[in-house]
Amino acid sequence: MDGIRIDFSKMHGSDVGNVFKSPEVAAPARSFEDSLKEAVVGVNELQMDSNAMVQRLSLGDVDDVSEVTLSVEKASLAFQLLVRVRDKLVDAYQQLSRMAV
Repeated sequence: MDGIRIDFSKMHGSDVGNVFKSPEVAAPARSFEDSLKEAVVGVNELQMDSNAMVQRLSLGDVDDVSEVTLSVEKASLAFQLLVRVRDKLVDAYQQLSRMAV
């Protein structure tokens, strides 16, 4: 049994010695407000890109009509999703405001 030697540092990388160190603190999570703002900005960018592609298509600068159609549909779906999320948030707020304290 003296001939068997296992080098755990090669098996698990160089972090084997760091097992007993305190864990790092995770970065704070984004707020709900920031997430909503980011979603609205993203939908707005999709809409603006879609409008720009339609304008380029009307000028004859775009050869692939399917690319423009895909862009328009993507912007439309993103907007529909955003509206549904807004509706759910408004509904949740109304339900909370009707609750007795």
